[in-house]
Amino acid sequence: MASNNLVKLEERLAMAFFAGTSFFVLVGAVTRTLGHPLIWAVDLAQLSFVWACMLGADLAMKKNAHIEIDIVVRHFSSATRRQIAIVWLFAIAAFLAMLIWYGTQLTLMNMERELGDIGISYSWITSAIPAGCALMLATTLRRLFLGLTGRETLSLEGHDGTVI
Repeated sequence: MASNNLVKLEERLAMAFFAGTSFFVLVGAVTRTLGHPLIWAVDLAQLSFVWACMLGADLAMKKNAHIEIDIVVRHFSSATRRQIAIVWLFAIAAFLAMLIWYGTQLTLMNMERELGDIGISYSWITSAIPAGCALMLATTLRRLFLGLTGRETLSLEGHDGTVI
């Protein structure tokens, strides 16, 4: 139950950040057209957009909705595709762990840098990388654990639509 509530919260946050991105782009465009541009609108749009992307990427991972290129694996048996899915999830986990490490370093390097004219730290933008990757890593490890223990099927969708 708590997990479902956390997913709903994540969905709401992602939607709010995406709505914020649209709002700030609109405000920036309108004020620029009227001859009184608000420079900070672009900065806040950038901040909202990066957080919407990272949260959205985790939500897509939770739903196994990322794009898959199956031109090679679709010719393999279900058992082979399952093994490939396991290897692939380990590779994804390693890559996300690396992004958390380097994203944290990037965030720390940008603590003193200001985001445009609004006076907040640019690290609010760069922190979306380690935060989003940590969420995706947790999702990946959960899918891997549930798949290896047989509680959930690991999937690589084949050309014929079969899911393993």
